[in-house]
Amino acid sequence: MGGNTCIGYTMAILNCTLLNFAHVGILYPIFEKYSNDFEYTTNGIFRRIVSPDCPKCGHRMNHNGYNEHCKKGLGSVKIGRYLCPICKEPLEESRSCWEQLKTDFFSVLENIYQRLWIQNVSYDGISAVMELIFPRGRDTIHNDFTDSVESAYIPPIEDIQIIHYDEQHPKMGITRKFSPDITGRCYR
Repeated sequence: MGGNTCIGYTMAILNCTLLNFAHVGILYPIFEKYSNDFEYTTNGIFRRIVSPDCPKCGHRMNHNGYNEHCKKGLGSVKIGRYLCPICKEPLEESRSCWEQLKTDFFSVLENIYQRLWIQNVSYDGISAVMELIFPRGRDTIHNDFTDSVESAYIPPIEDIQIIHYDEQHPKMGITRKFSPDITGRCYR
């Protein structure tokens, strides 16, 4: 705890670790791969409580501020930086949790696009719905939808048997001149 003086009052500054954070249940899936060696400071910086050792010279590094990573309209995260006092080697904490959050969020949006498309909603209609959730343009929705369909896993097809279709009841006004049988021969 540190003390700051503000208008004659002394206030305590508490840094939350993942163990003493009140909403750890909500954030746990995001940070579950991180140990309890990390903190989320009152300034909103995600970093290690004890600075790591320098990967170059092995000396203990110093906390050195943060880098802010943003996604317009979604949010931002401040990731801790470190600097070695001996060899001046910089190091940044991994931002994989932020990248995973963005990936998860946009995959949910892609699922929404697909479900609306299945219900015959146009790209303009999907865009209008998305204005209520996370504004996305028609072209962005089309590109994301196309990419999600192209990246979908389609299992390999094995042991296919093709059964020849013989139209027994042609549509009105259409006369059937030839009809193939199961061997591929045509007859009248």
